[in-house]
Amino acid sequence: MKAIKAYSVPITAPKDLIEEYFKLRKAVLGEIFKHVKYSKNGKAHLKFDKNKRKELRDELLRNWKFAKHYIDSAINSVIGLVKGWIQLYNEGKAKYKPEITKKTVYVKTTLFSVKDNKIKITIEPRKRYLEVDLTKFDYLPKDYDSIGGLILQEDKLIITFKKRVEPIKPKDYASFDVNLTNITG
Repeated sequence: MKAIKAYSVPITAPKDLIEEYFKLRKAVLGEIFKHVKYSKNGKAHLKFDKNKRKELRDELLRNWKFAKHYIDSAINSVIGLVKGWIQLYNEGKAKYKPEITKKTVYVKTTLFSVKDNKIKITIEPRKRYLEVDLTKFDYLPKDYDSIGGLILQEDKLIITFKKRVEPIKPKDYASFDVNLTNITG
């Protein structure tokens, strides 16, 4: 079993990446919604195969100076967003189409490395990196097994730490009744 916990560390993110990724996700959302089709009974379905995905990726890469994997993470996150919306829409729970409102960048594990408690995030391949020294933050766990995907925001980096844990079997059980004026065990 794995325990996963996220921590936030203050940083100054590359503003150009944050802005371009925000625009990218908005553009991807518009393109993906062109592939949402509605059946005769009004149900929504996403018709977006691997060929359409490759076409979109190739188009987005034309003027993209940052690492290619940011394009992939934007496409993946938007597809997930649209699929979630489709499910809610088909259940009659979605009032509006989703919008991209937050300036966050999902950093896949292929875009960073960890060595000597330092995270090195690729911004532009072989040109530009963001380095974060984890030893400067004493509240971060020291005994983790791995680090999952990162979320980069303008002023902070959210890091997910993963650690393998063994479940503990309880020796006995207790129950409590919590009321407004008393607790009974």
